[in-house]
Amino acid sequence: MTRIYATATLKHLLQRRRLNPIIERWNLEQQKTEQCFQLLRQLVNIPQGIVVDAEESPLVNHLIENYLVQADAVSPKDLGLPFVFVEAINFELTYGCNLACAHCLQDALRPQGFHWISQEAVIRALKDGQWLGLTTLGVNFTGGEIFMPGSPVLGLLAVARDLGIPARANTNAWWGGRTQITIGTHTFADDEAVVEALIQQQLGRLALSLDNRYQQYPSLLDRVVQVATLCEAAQLSYEFVATDPSPEVVYLAWDKLTQRIGCQPCYLMMTPMEKVDVGAPARDNQGTLKAKTLVELAVKSPCKTYGFYRPYFLHVAPHGGIRSCMQAPNGSWLGNIMQQRLPEILNRASQSPVYRLFKDEGLAAFCDRYLTPWQHLYRNVTHGCTASALLARLAEEIHRQEASLCRPLATKELEALHQRIGKEYHLLQPTT
Repeated sequence: MTRIYATATLKHLLQRRRLNPIIERWNLEQQKTEQCFQLLRQLVNIPQGIVVDAEESPLVNHLIENYLVQADAVSPKDLGLPFVFVEAINFELTYGCNLACAHCLQDALRPQGFHWISQEAVIRALKDGQWLGLTTLGVNFTGGEIFMPGSPVLGLLAVARDLGIPARANTNAWWGGRTQITIGTHTFADDEAVVEALIQQQLGRLALSLDNRYQQYPSLLDRVVQVATLCEAAQLSYEFVATDPSPEVVYLAWDKLTQRIGCQPCYLMMTPMEKVDVGAPARDNQGTLKAKTLVELAVKSPCKTYGFYRPYFLHVAPHGGIRSCMQAPNGSWLGNIMQQRLPEILNRASQSPVYRLFKDEGLAAFCDRYLTPWQHLYRNVTHGCTASALLARLAEEIHRQEASLCRPLATKELEALHQRIGKEYHLLQPTT
């Protein structure tokens, strides 16, 4: 006799009404299929689990292997629906970039050279994401800059196409107006051939960066406009991702584009993005952090802190770490697609210290205990996403270190942790 319990994946699939097609795909005997449906629907409403006899063990083992049931007791609190609203996955294929833009979130994380995520791990996550219903809106491939030699982006676009998952890709358009362009292992004769290849892979939309980086890279705006012109000619949807650009930059881009194509753009979408003070922009912050206002800022952020426990998107870093907030680089990890399947990550998501901190509304007490005594180390924070990201990063790292040491961190250890995370986010005061 064995006692089994429901998992968050099972509850998620029932909520999304995706359980039936998954079980039907297993091609079980009719009796086994009905038995399976009955067992799973009953199990999700019984926190104390169900005892099954030895005759059912092959079916039970199959359900365990597919993350729908487990042999370990689980509390109702851990059977939440953390991914119930997720409809898209954002894959950061690399932190590497051929530029060094002043506003970049990943500035402190960028290694020398290009290091790429495992293509096999992304493909596995794409397939898992599809059957979990996490790719309804699609997937996005971004970086760093992903239109570079060694990049897996073209192969991943082909996989997404074959799975029927809508795909979007980001680029800084460095390749506009160039010839002999190498992306991945393929060399294209010119920029028009690149756009044609993207159409063949059924790319849904090409996202082009539009911001004030043109002060650093004067020729880049013309390259962005050139790629946009090619998209118009090929009838490929594209967008300008406008990260807080000056009105002059927006006007200049629009003017150059309309002159090139001779009319108003037909396939352009404009997406405004705020500039947060994680990363290089934090260097411009004045004053000292006031920890007591940090929670107020976090609650006023666009997601109102829901992003850490009820996100709409998942974000996968180049090392495979999966998090729920784009603005929290290098932190808030829920698992890693290099070592875990997505349903396994889903089953454990509610046990994340960041998930619990934000869901249980414990931010004020956490801030008083772990941040206020060290607030003098930090620059001022002005954006709600930065406030949330900093709190999440601290919570995760404190939990990790205390679990490793089996004791609370000492004062000096906490100060060292603040110094490290402050440096990582470029939030340290200049004198520290």
